[in-house]
Amino acid sequence: MLPKVFFSNSNREYFAPSTEILNKYNEGTHKKGDLFNLKDCHNLIDFFKTAINKHKDWTQFNFNFTQTDKYEDISQFYNEVEQQGYKVTFRNISESYINNLVENGKLYLFRLHNKDFSPHSKGLPNLHTLYWKMLFDKDNLKNVIYKLNGEAELFYRPASIKPIITHPANEPIPCKSIEKKGEKRTFEYDLIKDKRYTQDKYQFHVPITLNFKNRGINTLVEFNNHINQHYLPQATHIIGIDRGERHLLYISVIDMNGKIVEQFSLNDIVNKYNGKQFCTNYHKKLEEREKERAKARESWKSIENIKELKEGYMSQVVHKIVQLVLKYNAIIVLEDLNKAFKNNRLKIEKSVYQKFEDMLINKLSYIVDKTKDKKETCGLLNALQLAYIPENKSYSMNQCGIIFYIPAWCTSKIDPVTGFINKIDTQYTNIEKAKELFQKFTNICYNKEENYLEFHIDDYTKFGGIEDTRKNWILTSQGTRIESTIDSTTRKYSNQKEINLTEEFMSILGNGIESNIKEYIAKQDSPQFFKSLLRYLKLMLQMRNSITGTEIDYLISPVKQVDGSFYNSNNEKAKGKSDDGRWLSTLPVDADANGAYNIARKGLIVANKLRKGLEPKEAFAISNKIWLNFAQHNNE
Repeated sequence: MLPKVFFSNSNREYFAPSTEILNKYNEGTHKKGDLFNLKDCHNLIDFFKTAINKHKDWTQFNFNFTQTDKYEDISQFYNEVEQQGYKVTFRNISESYINNLVENGKLYLFRLHNKDFSPHSKGLPNLHTLYWKMLFDKDNLKNVIYKLNGEAELFYRPASIKPIITHPANEPIPCKSIEKKGEKRTFEYDLIKDKRYTQDKYQFHVPITLNFKNRGINTLVEFNNHINQHYLPQATHIIGIDRGERHLLYISVIDMNGKIVEQFSLNDIVNKYNGKQFCTNYHKKLEEREKERAKARESWKSIENIKELKEGYMSQVVHKIVQLVLKYNAIIVLEDLNKAFKNNRLKIEKSVYQKFEDMLINKLSYIVDKTKDKKETCGLLNALQLAYIPENKSYSMNQCGIIFYIPAWCTSKIDPVTGFINKIDTQYTNIEKAKELFQKFTNICYNKEENYLEFHIDDYTKFGGIEDTRKNWILTSQGTRIESTIDSTTRKYSNQKEINLTEEFMSILGNGIESNIKEYIAKQDSPQFFKSLLRYLKLMLQMRNSITGTEIDYLISPVKQVDGSFYNSNNEKAKGKSDDGRWLSTLPVDADANGAYNIARKGLIVANKLRKGLEPKEAFAISNKIWLNFAQHNNE
């Protein structure tokens, strides 16, 4: 505003800028660029200082500027004007004087009100209410963090519906919650549906600035470097977040040694209030809403918007994740939307997941804990910034503050202990191809003591394994698998049943089980034999097993661990939970938990590289080979 005020035609005579000042200003020699001249910049600043002291209103701010020759550009001076040119003071005014103005129609007096000022308000105030109060807080005005801006707007919205008392006071009404279906609640006041539309309303919209005097980091790259230098060395945990098949989102928290300290689904959101615990199953809510929408389409009825429910869920999720960050001093790791991102069978679609990322970045960019004293860390006057809102949200970035983006390749269908992944093509084409596949195995034998078949591999690259990763494997037929077929009409799974692999292999091989099994297979010439053999080989390699519409969903590995056991998520889940509700296992308790766990472990790889001083470009380059070597050797 300085040039507009001091160089305007109406003020030019009073402030008296010289011809040289005006000419140089119009040429733009005070601006950074090819024409920039530091001497011209300093001359302009000196003129502005003199003019400010002549301005009748602006002298009230008592500006205390830096010595002119210390400025490197005009923006540094403008920043000082902006920061010192904000002042809020209080004056006592007679109540009778105000009332007299109102009565004579010379003043309209409005009472600012929101739900937090209501006598029926429950819980802690909304953050925006707290921000509003801070604008006039004495501690804030000593060193302004919350600044009241101009360009406020007042809107009038007349009542559009007549007040209808939906539920009279003190009459029991059914609970809407799925978890409390059949229960009733009683309120001491009338409940009016869409009450806000039953009254004439004035709405006051006013912009405010948070962290007003901050003039530090101006780019995402600078911010990431700051996080990597100051926050990352002190980080003690990694939070992996995965979009699951049976879970909207799944969380796995690991320490810097890769050990799980907490893992849970975010299908349910649990909140506590007044010593009571409230649980909302958003997974069921969204499923029911989707069914309602489908029926409404079929019957041509109005469709209730599901957008608000999803955004409400995301808001709750973001709150939970930020709480975890503060609790564990953690890094957050998400799958990269731009790298092999898959939508099939996932509960949270890509657009909603991207909205979740936006909300998470916004929340992390200014963290305030409402339960803290305003001067404490995370209090209103000492907020934390752990993310940076980029100008271009293209999501091509690898990092946004404490949020790391990693490629989600092979995070779900991988043995979390041995790092085995299936690279064997079990598709039947003809007898020759099938024989060729089985001849690649070094040995195929029956282990009588353990009662399972063993398929020995000395060089996994022959089957499509990645070079320079573990080559030798022994795959076994231990355990059961879920076999599913897809209905050609509905395209849904049908005839799902549990298969005992060893029994099925033995029924196919018959007497050949007692001889050299590789030679026995090589002598066969029946297409049906090889189709059946490949069918059960495929099942043996199938790590995720589930039955639609049931709780059956487990991850099982065909590879024996060093201690002689096999990873099975059912065994991990069977270890139960502690008194505070945490799973006692330090390995994933189900298939979706495995995805979140391995996303966190990929984040651990990046964090370790950054801690060693590697450049971000190199640190975030997690090739498939790097990932498999980490997963296959980290537990040895």
